[in-house]
Amino acid sequence: MFKIEWTRKAEHLYLETLDFWIKHNNSATYSKKILKHVSEKEDYIANNPYAGQELFDIPDVRYVVVLKKFLIFYRINNKTIEILSFWDGHKNPQDLEL
Repeated sequence: MFKIEWTRKAEHLYLETLDFWIKHNNSATYSKKILKHVSEKEDYIANNPYAGQELFDIPDVRYVVVLKKFLIFYRINNKTIEILSFWDGHKNPQDLEL
């Protein structure tokens, strides 16, 4: 099993997304659902690190989809999965930086 480590930037984007949905919905229900599914994806890629889709233009970076709207971008470093970004699909893709 691989260890999961979030970069500061990825963690910030993740928390920003959770906060947005709490404010947008005036409820934490959807954010709790996101938390649950992200945790499940973390477990999944920790046990299956090569399961994520490879990016064709950025070597060694993969991604998995969460709830059909969010993407977790990651890189494999030895026995560690480094989460590079958490991306809300509602955002402009040109703003994505890895």
